[in-house]
Amino acid sequence: MSPGASGVDSRQYRFTFAIDVLSQVPADFILPPEFRTFDAGVFLPRGDVDWFGRRRYPARILLLREREAMVVPHPSAGEQPVRVSLDRIERIEWGRILLTGWVVLTWDGGRMHLPYNTRARGPVENCMKTLMDRWLPPEPPHEPTAVVAFGGPLDLKFDYARSAELLTGEAPLAQFFQPPPAGELALVTSRRLLWITERHKGGYGRYGTVSHSARLSSIRAVRGGLEIAFSSGEPWHIPLREEQMNEAQKFGAVVGQTLVCAGPPGPAACG
Repeated sequence: MSPGASGVDSRQYRFTFAIDVLSQVPADFILPPEFRTFDAGVFLPRGDVDWFGRRRYPARILLLREREAMVVPHPSAGEQPVRVSLDRIERIEWGRILLTGWVVLTWDGGRMHLPYNTRARGPVENCMKTLMDRWLPPEPPHEPTAVVAFGGPLDLKFDYARSAELLTGEAPLAQFFQPPPAGELALVTSRRLLWITERHKGGYGRYGTVSHSARLSSIRAVRGGLEIAFSSGEPWHIPLREEQMNEAQKFGAVVGQTLVCAGPPGPAACG
């Protein structure tokens, strides 16, 4: 029976799928009346059963409508829908390590963690690209220029990760790369600051990466050792080896200059 058909318990679905029209929303989900029209979405299945027979998270759907995102949990979870304007979102974390995937949206005064299984990741990838493209302020087209590179040359894994993250028309301006183990790639583009890392919760994700994106306007300071402070919430601390400190500081200076040239919040934001 297809998703959204009457009488189906969507908690039994094990794979993500795209939601492009109302008829594709599982029938056991309840949408607010004003959100019965939307532009894009994705179904995120509930967590697999652990050793104790429990599931860490419920089934959810993520919907986009113009410049708003809404997360609706399955009614059995007893949670309320969360709605947030894309203009309020400051940072997005997106992790994919083996079968474990997650998205974290952080905004002024709020945070939403959306885990999912990556065994059918395509619909999530497509929805997230749409969300990212709407979230990040559009920029006029840039003439192709060579990226100012600091640190080592990209290896195959990080070259692919960078290509997969960049949006259509997004121009990379400068990058810093610390080779593995536990590689770190920081990139300032025409639309954001992007940090791709193999580290997660103190561990080394050999078979995946975690990407962190931030609006340039949300950055309040760039300090030595690549500490990035924001308008709200915890700063980014990009772990560095001693031999990479000098190159990282050069990259940090470029980020600071980019903030100055971008206008508000102005030179004070460069710390």
